[in-house]
Amino acid sequence: MHPLIRHMDSAMKVKVVTDSTSDIPAELADALGITIVPVYVRFGDVVYRDGEEITSDEFFLKLTSLPVHPATSQPTPDDFVLYYVRDIDKYQNR
Repeated sequence: MHPLIRHMDSAMKVKVVTDSTSDIPAELADALGITIVPVYVRFGDVVYRDGEEITSDEFFLKLTSLPVHPATSQPTPDDFVLYYVRDIDKYQNR
């Protein structure tokens, strides 16, 4: 056995965290315990958090009906930290 492995907690858990560009359906993510951090979607001056403030259906409706094209931006490092902290708190209290 590798020396580093001997020192690892045998109950160590792995948590999958991805951003919403993974397009994993929410139901599947919930079933598998995957955390999805939303990307930002901007139409003109209005910014939405993908999957939280705008659905796919709403996105495509805006895409076909608004004169502006959408822009996206990745989640910030602070966004990921918020989700990591939430997950840590959730799993430590089990």
